[in-house]
Amino acid sequence: MKSNDETRRILMHLQHGEAGVTGHHRHFTLRSAFQPIVSLSHCRSVGYEALVRATHCDNSAVSPPALFAGVANESELVHLDRLCRAVHIHNFIRSNDDNSWIFLNVHPSVSVKGRHYGRFFEELLEEVGLPPERVVIEILEDATFDDHQLADAVSFYRDRGCLVAIDDFGIGHSNFGRIWQIKPHIVKLDRSTLVFARQDAAARRVLPGLVNLLHEAGCIVLIEGIEDEYEAMLAMESGADLAQGYYFARPAAQPLTMSESSDTILSLIHGYRSRLQRQDQADRNAAHMPALHRAAIEVAARESLHCPAIDRLLGMNGADRCYLIDHEGRQIGDSRAAAGKAHAGDIRFRPLENASNAIWIRRSYWRRALHKPGEVQVTRPYLSVATGRLCITLSISFNEAGVARVLCLDLEHDEYSP
Repeated sequence: MKSNDETRRILMHLQHGEAGVTGHHRHFTLRSAFQPIVSLSHCRSVGYEALVRATHCDNSAVSPPALFAGVANESELVHLDRLCRAVHIHNFIRSNDDNSWIFLNVHPSVSVKGRHYGRFFEELLEEVGLPPERVVIEILEDATFDDHQLADAVSFYRDRGCLVAIDDFGIGHSNFGRIWQIKPHIVKLDRSTLVFARQDAAARRVLPGLVNLLHEAGCIVLIEGIEDEYEAMLAMESGADLAQGYYFARPAAQPLTMSESSDTILSLIHGYRSRLQRQDQADRNAAHMPALHRAAIEVAARESLHCPAIDRLLGMNGADRCYLIDHEGRQIGDSRAAAGKAHAGDIRFRPLENASNAIWIRRSYWRRALHKPGEVQVTRPYLSVATGRLCITLSISFNEAGVARVLCLDLEHDEYSP
């Protein structure tokens, strides 16, 4: 069959009405629903995911999985998938939005095999005048496909000028190896990542690192399934670029434009700004920072960690241990533990407890302190190799007899809350 015949066959199953464009397949009527994709930095919608809404001839709703489960063979699957996309694109064009993206789901099998059924997609975009760069193709990272098939599917749409998004990343068989290999433009983190982060403090701490890793892989990160302000705040704090979910808007027949003036966006930004201000105020008032300054001055004068200022520092809430690092990153002597904290860590980490002469040049708190002398640096929580517990490190550099030194204070994360 020629490709132009296939395109005509799809278009014949479309019906244009005042309420929009519908598709017809067997006894089903297909309609579009659009859910906004919000940029958390631009504070407005920048695209819309098109979702199929199917009804039987008796007007009963049919879920998308049930709709596609009823196909008889591969040829019908390709036809139905293409028909859904045709309905969405025609409805999207009617909205007169000349700037936003449209996100289109493609069935995993069609993303791999659809090219063998003709040039439908290119012809459809040409037919309605929609530039391919405004189309984001969502491909599900299906476990039944090998890496070559998935990379091939991504290349097919990338070569046609579209953006490609990997959908539902973070569940099932998702892995970073595929991300680095296929290099999608956008990665959609599944709602499960939010659920884990909401329920578990460790998952909340890891989420920004996951987003950052995807950024370093060259991807825009979208978190989907956001249902309330708490989850939206998690997405904000994670550093995600885009967000989607019921908190912003439910899918609707007409694309809903969200701007900075929308109550939802305003509420989110106000809440996040207040959160930052509280954190900044807490950091400025934290007693550990001026105490670390005073300790650095006394250590420089005495050239030793055994001094009253260090005693006072280790007596403060949450203090675990102090140690000194030279300008080459080597620890000078052993660490000084707070009272009752020596050998109090996880006994399984005991081989790592003695850090005398350890080289910490890979630690960001050492590098950052050297680059900003006299300023206290604060890390994110991380696992202390000395205790096996989460800690936060405060560090400050100073001169001792004309040579740079870095004084470090580890605070137990569970006891210290800035």
